[in-house]
Parts: sequence; structure tokens; C-alpha cells
Amino acid sequence: MKLLALFNDVETPRVFQIEPTLAQCVPRAGSNLALLLLVALALPAWSVRAAETPCYESMPWPEADSIFHQDPHWVGADGAYSIDLGSDRTLWLFGDTWVDPEGQRSRRGAHMIRNSVAIQRGSDPSNASIEFFWKTTADDVPEAFFSRDDESWFWPGHGARIGDRLILFFNRVVSSDTGLGFTSAGWNAMLIENPDDEPSVWRTSLLATPSNSLGVIVGFASVLQSRDYLYAFGSQDPMKSHPIHVARWPLVQAGKGDVREPEWWGGRDVGWVADSAGSASRPVFDDGQSELTIHLDERSREFVAVQSSGFGPADLVIRTASELTGPWSPMQMVYRPPEYAKPNIMIYSAKAHPQLGGAELVLTYSTNSFEFGEHFTDYTIYYPRFVRLRSCAQD
Repeated sequence: MKLLALFNDVETPRVFQIEPTLAQCVPRAGSNLALLLLVALALPAWSVRAAETPCYESMPWPEADSIFHQDPHWVGADGAYSIDLGSDRTLWLFGDTWVDPEGQRSRRGAHMIRNSVAIQRGSDPSNASIEFFWKTTADDVPEAFFSRDDESWFWPGHGARIGDRLILFFNRVVSSDTGLGFTSAGWNAMLIENPDDEPSVWRTSLLATPSNSLGVIVGFASVLQSRDYLYAFGSQDPMKSHPIHVARWPLVQAGKGDVREPEWWGGRDVGWVADSAGSASRPVFDDGQSELTIHLDERSREFVAVQSSGFGPADLVIRTASELTGPWSPMQMVYRPPEYAKPNIMIYSAKAHPQLGGAELVLTYSTNSFEFGEHFTDYTIYYPRFVRLRSCAQD
């Protein structure tokens, strides 16, 4: 990576240039020179697809951050996946959420619920409106919007609108005495029949979902439509390297809420294999995260993956590919959050939101602390933070 400029002033754009890889330097397959190089280097044809060389200017976006401070009852969350619902409406999906029943913008006396949602109206978060949703008990105590009847809970993953329906994916989580105090118990999916209505009156159906021997949390990493399929990415947990696998269904099938028989990517030599075939799934890339996003950049026609890299202090990174299944470029840093040097900081859950306006590409990330008590004293943490990206100016 060639760092063109990195200034201490966080209001100054940070500019990053991604160096071309060997594959990017080889001429496109189809030319005589490319064919000779393929033979000489013994490279498979798919590895020489020339890719764009992204160069981004990145900077924080405090004007957009303010959207998550509009409701005095909703006082922080992480996660922050977004889904384009159409008509300038965006659905936000959050994990653990602080709700202050008194509306005093305080976490002291607030309740932490396992998830919440919001509807943003307007594409530019710096001037859009937003309404948050959660449920309450008969005694008006806040509780998760998506609840469970047992000891587990849902952390929302990603999802997609398919026609007039919405499909959402979840990580089903249980408490644990090890690690960070929780572990995944599998994945679930839900179909919403009326996503144009406000979430409080949604008609939802929990779908039948198959388990997988690898422990992949399907759809918790990213979900997108491409051609005639719905693709759901997930990390293989609890492997620390977070290899990212992908399953898919025909759009017609997924739109009916049938996700019982996915196809899995089995690697370049095998291709897509039926879930019932018993063939091993192969990751599309390693060194992922439990939460990330993958989207198609409409201008370059390249797929772009956005995630955080690091545990505790972390950077925001991207990688690109001409096909969803790869090969993917190495990770390249596009932004170092200003919180990077804070004691006890956790930076995670970086995502792209390509449907949002106000920037060429909008990113968010979450912050937390290894000292839980800082939730009550430091209100700069545990709200999603926005980052604006734009292509570097051309000489």
C-alpha cells in the first residue's frame, strides 16, 4: 500500500492508494500476450483478471453521526447493517442496544436489549430523519425487537429486499463462560411480508434453516442479490481467522422464504455444490470478520468487501474482486479511526452502505470499550460512526 497522505487533523481527508498486484499487471485474458503469459507462468485464467486500483480519500462525517442521536431514548448500539427498502427508506439493524425509558439521553438506568431497528427516510444521513423501534413488556420495560422464547438471543445480520418481501438473517447467540462471554448457537432467517409498513406492524415468519458442519453463521457477514441468486456470506466460527464462506439460493426460492437447501461454494475446481451433496465448502477469502459487507460497485463493476482489521484498535479495510467467489485482492487500509489510540478501545463491525447519499461511498464502524463502566461515562463510544469515501482526485 502506498500512503499518499495521512494528516493528524481528523477533518483532513486521508488518502490511500492501493498498489497493483501481479494479477492486476498481467494483460487481460484474450490477447495473445496474455495467453503466452498464462502458459509461461502456469496461472489459471481466472487469476489474471485485471482489476481497478482503488484510491480513496476518507474522512469522518460528524454531521451524519448526529442521526443516531435524534431519539433521546435510543442511547447507543452496535452492528448497524443497512438494507435499501426503496422509496428513499433505509432499514437499520442493530445489535445490543441501550434504551433509556425516561428519555434523558442517559445510560444510567437504561436497559440494554439484544437488538433494535430503525427506519431512515432520506438517502443522506446528514439531513435525513430516523425512527427507532424496539418492543416493551406489559410493564413498559424495553425488550428486543426480535425476541426469543429460550435463553438464546438474536443479533441481526444482513438481509435483502426481494420483490415485496424482506428476508433477514440472524446470529443465534447464547451465553458462555469463555472468551467475550457469548458464543454462536447457529443461524436463523426470517421473512417479513410487509416491509413497506412500519416495523411495529410487520408480519414475520421464522424460517426453517439447515445447520452446517463448519459452523458458518450464514448471512451474518453480508447478503446481496446478483443475477438470479441471493448470496449469503458468513464466517466460520469460532476460527480466529474468520474464513468467509458463501451460500446461495435462486431468488424465486428465497423470496418465498425457502432457505432449506442452499448451494455452497466448493472452490474453483468444484464450483457450486448442493447442501445435500456432503462436499466441503471452501472459503472465498480468509482473514474476514464476523460482520462485514460485500457490494457491487456500479462504476467499476467490481465487488467490494469492507471490514475492520485488528482486535481492539482496528483499521477499516477493503478488498476487491471481479467475481463474488474471487479471487479477492489483499486487504488494504482506507481509514484509521481517530479512536484508534484510546485506551481500552474496541473498533469493529465496519460496513459499507452503498445506497446512502452524501458521499461516493458511506461506511460505518462501531466502538466499544474493554471496560464496561465507560459506557456510563464516555458517550462518544457505542454509537455507530460514519466515514465518507471519495475517489482520489485525478491529475
